[in-house]
Amino acid sequence: MTNLLVLKEKIIGFYKNFEYPVKAVGKLILAFLAFQYVNSELGYLESLAGIVPTVVLSVICAFVPVSVFVLIFAAVILLHLFKLSMILSAIALVIFLLFYFIYLKFAPSQGILIILYPVLARYNLHYMIPMIGAMAFNPFAAVPIAFGVIAVKVLEYIKEAAGRGDPGTDVQEIMASYQYIFDKLFADKEMIAYILIFTLVILLVYGISHLSIDYSWYIAIGVGTLINVIGLSMQASNIQGMSIAMVIAGSVIGGLIAALAQFMGCTLDYAQKEYLQFEDDDYYYYVKAVPKIHVTKEERTVKRFGQKSGAKKNVGKNRKDIVKEPAAEMKRPEEPGKTVEETRLKVPVKNTLIEQDTKVSVRRPKIDPLNDFDELSFGGFDFDDIDRK
Repeated sequence: MTNLLVLKEKIIGFYKNFEYPVKAVGKLILAFLAFQYVNSELGYLESLAGIVPTVVLSVICAFVPVSVFVLIFAAVILLHLFKLSMILSAIALVIFLLFYFIYLKFAPSQGILIILYPVLARYNLHYMIPMIGAMAFNPFAAVPIAFGVIAVKVLEYIKEAAGRGDPGTDVQEIMASYQYIFDKLFADKEMIAYILIFTLVILLVYGISHLSIDYSWYIAIGVGTLINVIGLSMQASNIQGMSIAMVIAGSVIGGLIAALAQFMGCTLDYAQKEYLQFEDDDYYYYVKAVPKIHVTKEERTVKRFGQKSGAKKNVGKNRKDIVKEPAAEMKRPEEPGKTVEETRLKVPVKNTLIEQDTKVSVRRPKIDPLNDFDELSFGGFDFDDIDRK
C-alpha cells in the first residue's frame, strides 16, 4: 500500500508540474480520434477528410477551450453533411444550436462528453461513459451524454435518408425525408435504452457517493457498474448488434477507471475517522471528519569526506594571524562606555571566504570632565585662582 501511495504522489506531482502540456496532449489525441471517426462515418468533403487537415484541426483543438473544441467538431460534421445534402444537414444544425444555447453555454467543460461518446462507440467501449461522467462531473452530465447518443443516431439516419435520394427543392420530398429521420429516432429502442440506463447509473453513482458512509465512492462505483451491466444486458435481446460480453467488459473497464481516478484524487484513512459536534447561534452541527493519507518524502543526509581536517587547520592558523593584527580598520565605538565591540572577519580557506565572528577588546581612556575643568575659562574668568585657594 505504501508503494502505491508513493507512486500516486509522484504521478500527482508530475501532473501538477506539467498540467498544461498533459491536458494539451490528451485533447490532441481525443481530437485526432474524433476527426478520424467523422472521416470514417461521413468523409463526403474530401478537403477535410485527409490526414493533413485532420492533424491540423487536432493541433488547433489541443490548445483551445473545450467549448471551442466542440464547435469545431460540430462545424466539421455540418460541412460533411452539407456536401451530402444541404436540406438534411439543417436537422443536424438545429440540434447542435439547441444544445449549445440551452446547455453547453452554461456548462462548457462537460462538452467533452459529447465528443468522447462517439469515439468510444467506434471501439464498442461507450458502456463506460456514465461512470466517467458521474466521477468527473455531476448528475447533469447525463445531458451531454444523452445528446451524444442522439447525435450519433441522427448522423446514421441522415445517411440512410440521403441514400434514398436527394430531396432537392421538392417540399414533399423534403418533408418525407424529415419524417423518415424522426420516425427512426423515436422508434429506436437502443437509443432510448442507452439514455435511460446511463442517466440512472449517473444518478445512482452521484447519490451514493455523497452518503456519509465509509468508502462511499467505491461502493457507488461498484453499484453503478452492476446496474449498467444488468440494465444493458436485459436490453441486449432487443438491441441489434449489442454483445453482452462487450457490455460487461466496457462496464468493468469504466468502473476500474473511475476507481483509479478516485484513488488518485482522494485517499482517506477511515481507521482514523472522528465524529465532532459543535454549535453556533443558529445550528447544531454533527460532523464526521476523515483524514487524508499523505506520504512524506524521505529525508537524506549527505556527508562529505576528505576536506574537513585541512579546513580546520587553515581556519585556526588564519584566525591567530588576524587576531594579532592591529584593529586599525575596525570601527571605534561611538558611545564612551563601550569597551568591547564585535566585528566580522573574513578568513580565506582554500580559495573560499569564511565569515567568522571575532571579539576584540579595545580599551579607551576614560575622560573625567571635572579634572580638566581648570583648563576652561568663561569671559576672562580663570578657574586656576579658585584651584589655588
